[in-house]
Amino acid sequence: MRNSLDHPYFNNLLSQLDLRLFSCLGYCDEGRREAAHDLIVSVADHPVEAGFIPLEDEAEAYRRLYDAVISGHDALLKAAEDGGVLPAVEQLRERFGLSPDELFLLTAVLAPYADPRFGRIYRAFQGSEEPRMDFLLSLLEPDGMRKYEHAALLGRDGHLSAYGLIVPAGGDGVRTASTVFLPGLGILEWLNGVRSTEYYEGRAEWLRDPRIRMPRADYTAIIQAVKMAGAGNEPVPVVSFYGPDMDLLFDHAETFAAGLGCPMLKLDLNGLPLSRSVEFLRIGLRDAALDQCAVLIYGIDGWFENGAVIPSEVGQTLEGWQIPVVMLTDRPVVFPQGKKIADRLILRVSVEKLTGTQRFGVWKKMLEKLPLDGSLDDAALRTLAGQFSLSSSQIRAAVNAGLGTAVLENRDLRVEDLYEGARVSSMHHLSDLAKKMTAKYTLRDLVLPDKQKNEIDKLIAMARNRSLVLEDWGVGKKLVSGRGISALFTGVPGTGKTLSAQVIAGELGLEIYRVDLSTIVSKYIGETEKNLERIFSEAQNSNVILFFDEADSLFGRRSEVSDSHDRYANIEVGYLLQRIETYDGIVLMATNLGANLDEAFARRINFIIDFPFPDEETRLRLWKLLLPDNIDKDPDIDLAPFASVYKIAGGGIRNAVVWAIYESANNKRPLSRADLLHGVEREYQKMGKVFISIG
Repeated sequence: MRNSLDHPYFNNLLSQLDLRLFSCLGYCDEGRREAAHDLIVSVADHPVEAGFIPLEDEAEAYRRLYDAVISGHDALLKAAEDGGVLPAVEQLRERFGLSPDELFLLTAVLAPYADPRFGRIYRAFQGSEEPRMDFLLSLLEPDGMRKYEHAALLGRDGHLSAYGLIVPAGGDGVRTASTVFLPGLGILEWLNGVRSTEYYEGRAEWLRDPRIRMPRADYTAIIQAVKMAGAGNEPVPVVSFYGPDMDLLFDHAETFAAGLGCPMLKLDLNGLPLSRSVEFLRIGLRDAALDQCAVLIYGIDGWFENGAVIPSEVGQTLEGWQIPVVMLTDRPVVFPQGKKIADRLILRVSVEKLTGTQRFGVWKKMLEKLPLDGSLDDAALRTLAGQFSLSSSQIRAAVNAGLGTAVLENRDLRVEDLYEGARVSSMHHLSDLAKKMTAKYTLRDLVLPDKQKNEIDKLIAMARNRSLVLEDWGVGKKLVSGRGISALFTGVPGTGKTLSAQVIAGELGLEIYRVDLSTIVSKYIGETEKNLERIFSEAQNSNVILFFDEADSLFGRRSEVSDSHDRYANIEVGYLLQRIETYDGIVLMATNLGANLDEAFARRINFIIDFPFPDEETRLRLWKLLLPDNIDKDPDIDLAPFASVYKIAGGGIRNAVVWAIYESANNKRPLSRADLLHGVEREYQKMGKVFISIG
């Protein structure tokens, strides 16, 4: 055979092209006509009777030969059908509904790649080896200007171009008589039995044998709707899986494809501009139609910055394709109104994030066969799974990060490694909006009255059991709001509000970020709400604690409206209330104002803990706790008089101890009672109080 597609059926199409070319010799440049003639008549494998020799006029003989080739074409097709395998080019014609003229034009574009002789013939006719528009149209209609009646077949909306079977060289601009046409990307490979994805630049992957990844998922109704639409020549519905966990969305999409019983082409459009995404999507739809499979597109959440409406360019690209299309997004999407595509159904499937029990299963599976420390038992793993609301990919990243630490230190994997990995994998940009705080303190570092200490214990317990109660026990499904945990700490400065926030974070193994309200509250109308929204949105899936410190400006009783400033101040407070209610994480707030708390605000907070000024007994505990055991000090230091005489809160005691230690270091001697008095005196000066030494 003379062509790389290697099938008699396609050979017959090339023979028809040979004979059409002969009939057009009169339109060839006179200086090149003889060379073109010799190239055409040199072929000896036309499917005619052996020994056929034209005795009449040459043109008449070729017309008879053309009739013989045409009559043999149907016989070749029937033989292929009887054999159970249609020729690739006939499959292509059938799947894209090509007319005989369109199939002929496609053959003419493919011919130089199937047989180099056609490239030489084309050069003799038109000066180039790739066919131009006017030359292709002449093959259909040699009669002068009438050939342009067929120009629509090569236009943008014609099947050949719209389906990407042929493409104009140099881009899809305005088509002219001199426009050169080439085979579409991957068409030659497909016709020769090769399924290439090279032209997707690493953004495509064939899923040839989809598996059921979610055994409990039942997509029978959706599968029937897709199959019935295809069988009835109705627009096939788009299936939209949406939710926060992309790995989970992939599992559901593969399960759907397995139920549909067809392969799936996965297209990653992440980070591409919309115009480039449309190009890849158009090629992907064509390849899926060629292989009669589904298309899965993801990485498209950037399309929806202004809502959940699919861009009109994408909608137009999807028109006319009778293949299943699956979209993975973080939100439910709709088609633009007023467009033809708006009539196409979108079957939306919400995929909730993993529950605590499911996360435990993922952690357990990913830790199989890894060297684990004894601290990593099931109980520790369940606590970890409950603390961090991670996706499957984030859990994988956390395990890899933790394992990397263990390998570097040449030891088994510890629970602390996984906590650190979980924090690292909870990627966020809160550092641009808030300040990270130290979270190394534990309950042993907290000195509070029993009542307040018990409330802190309850808050920590609630956080640890939140996943179990809300997700596994299903309580969260009945809550419109209130899925998160909120606490307000009230009390004068230095009584332990900030330290308690750090202790909570340390006990839970979570990062904590302090929000500086001086950078959030704005004098411009609406800016405060925008700033708060940025913080809450970034923190939503970051597994961090938000701590609003010194938040007096937002947490006081809403004022009577006497001017526009009061009205917008109330709006800011109302917005914060609403945002806290809809936030799924932990929000801790601290204020020096407790008595003037807004009642509506108080009703919506889980914990309101008042931090009292420490009494003498508590102050003595603080002095003993804050004075380090490992420093050199005089043995006669008695802390009881300091706790009795100097009524300063925990923050002041800490500052006094620090100043005293620096004083002893400066004098290069053990810490003395005088050093401690010096530290207290500095604190009194800062508070504007009169200091009286206890001698």
